Amino acid sequence: MSDQKDRMPDNLPLIICAAVGGLFLAALTIISALTDIPAFPATLIFLIIYCASLGAAAVILRRHPAATFRLGERERASVGSLMTSTMRDIAAPAVITTGEGKIVWSNTAAENAAGSDGTLAGLEIGTVLGASTAEITAVEGNAGLRITAGGKPYRARAYEMNTPDRKYYLVMLDPLDELEAAEARADDELSVIAYVTLDNLEELAKYARVSYREAANHAEEILRSWVESMDGIMREYDRDKFLTVFPQKRLGDAESDKFSVLDDVRSVKAGDSGMSLTVSMGISTAGETVAEREKEAAAALETALQRGGDQVVIKRRGASGYEYFGGRTKSVRESTKVDSRVVYERLAGILSGAGNVLIMGHKNPDFDCIGASVGLARLASLFTDDVRIVVDMQNRNFTVCTEGLRRELAAEGRELFVNAANGLDMIRSDTLLIITDVNNLAICESPEIAANAFRTVIIDHHRKAGDFKNEPELTYIEPSASSACELVAEMLGFSGIGQPGSSGHRGLSRREADIMLAGIMVDTQDFTRSTTARTFSAALYLRECGASSEIARTFFYEDLTSYITESKLGSEVCIYRSRIAIAVGRGTAAGVDPDDSAALAAARAADRVTASKAADKMLTVRGVAAAFVLLETDGEVMISARSDGSVNVQLVLEQLGGGGHFDAAGAQIRGDGVKDVLTRLKACIDAYLA
Repeated sequence: MSDQKDRMPDNLPLIICAAVGGLFLAALTIISALTDIPAFPATLIFLIIYCASLGAAAVILRRHPAATFRLGERERASVGSLMTSTMRDIAAPAVITTGEGKIVWSNTAAENAAGSDGTLAGLEIGTVLGASTAEITAVEGNAGLRITAGGKPYRARAYEMNTPDRKYYLVMLDPLDELEAAEARADDELSVIAYVTLDNLEELAKYARVSYREAANHAEEILRSWVESMDGIMREYDRDKFLTVFPQKRLGDAESDKFSVLDDVRSVKAGDSGMSLTVSMGISTAGETVAEREKEAAAALETALQRGGDQVVIKRRGASGYEYFGGRTKSVRESTKVDSRVVYERLAGILSGAGNVLIMGHKNPDFDCIGASVGLARLASLFTDDVRIVVDMQNRNFTVCTEGLRRELAAEGRELFVNAANGLDMIRSDTLLIITDVNNLAICESPEIAANAFRTVIIDHHRKAGDFKNEPELTYIEPSASSACELVAEMLGFSGIGQPGSSGHRGLSRREADIMLAGIMVDTQDFTRSTTARTFSAALYLRECGASSEIARTFFYEDLTSYITESKLGSEVCIYRSRIAIAVGRGTAAGVDPDDSAALAAARAADRVTASKAADKMLTVRGVAAAFVLLETDGEVMISARSDGSVNVQLVLEQLGGGGHFDAAGAQIRGDGVKDVLTRLKACIDAYLA
């Protein structure tokens, strides 16, 4: 009896401590269930305090053994069992995973939520919750990741636990309230609006006349089957044009397989012509109403067609730009000179109401950009005398090709060219800004002018890259045209400028015609690439205006340094993925004093020409489908790309912030070394070829 009394002081504190701890934990669970206090944070705080108290007690026991009670193996097992039992019985689902995501422990609530009859230990958390531990921990703050388990929505939060040997995570699931769950379901079921069109039927009709209709019907069957697999509906609103609606939750499925329906449609051939059908889609999840989403979908489809078709363009809710899928088929020019005449008449109407006109191209202008600007200035002069071209007048290409024209203008006492700062001062409420050879605000000669102009017109031949803040009054983007100069020459022809016997206005001068011809020559590689009958028709018009190919060719002469750099690049080519040629070198701008702005601008322009010429030459190697030249300059890496038409180099370089055409594109990447850019470029090529 006395022995039992003696042992009582040893066991009683342990029993009381465990009992009080268990009761307190249970009380916390009940309070959390009946109030808005989250269960887990409160429980976790208690456990930390409780464990800290036990640790302090252990220290006291070690230092003062005479005044302590003894905790034996039986008692420790009792405490562990009590805590494990309590954690298993709390209402909030909880699992413990390894750092790699394998579940090592689960409580009853988690097993019920997952629809399991037993422990989840041994399973990967991703297979149970549909999200990995890394995805859950990646959510900033305490917001948690929204997941679905057992058909019910939860917010998953992960808490890191470190042991001397390895890392673990305690993952807790908080059930979403009814309102939040309803919002989640609404997001999943939100109607996605899509416009779909077979985009090359007019071209097929020219070559397949009768049989193309059968191919179009086959393509429509493929589209209907795809829409049905997306739990959607499709209705034809015009010949071979469709409006589709499907749940937003199915959009991810289409993205996962990179919209393979594009490939399915492309496999359809039109009779004996061997030509494939292509389809374009504009998809929108943006907008609070169906009407708003329909409008955004129509705009997305227009963008897809302006980029050459055979692709999907998505406008997401909350996103400022578009996402692109496909675009691997080179576009064919379907428009006719009738379209060009309509554009000219529309532009003439806009010009007639302008107080003054500013014309602007892209940064680091090439001959096509300068030539198109000069041609548009001549066209605008029919309607107003207040016309200016905004351009970097230190640019080498500008100084070379406009030298003769600037002498003529000086002799006449006229001023045509201004820099960006002066151009910005000329903007008024009635100013018309014409942007040519570019449709991306970020790479305009002056983004400030583009952002502040009240009225804008865009005339370009590059695939559409984005939207302007203010909707342009006229957008004429024809990706299949050889050059911007080709488009402008056609409009000049309809205006009567330069035609034999024309009167009432000054015709296109020989100097102006030379620059425009050089623009076509540079973008077609002397009429060897991207040429159509309309390209030669535009060149003939310029010849009739006095253009000389011999004079235009002198604009392309390069100095000895550039020639040597180009030769070195040609000798250091490596082949990637069996058919992609890549060359890396150091440009002349890398060795120029950064404080000498004039010399630096000249060196940059020379490097740009050198890179493009080297890429053109590499493309002549048998078996090479695309060529990329990387030049390290003054703090940036310049990339010039060319393709034989089987690889869309624009899609490759768009991943690096560049752009251009299907078979000719470029990019400038500042801040990264050439080795890092090369690694990124190869990754972009891999992604494209995947």
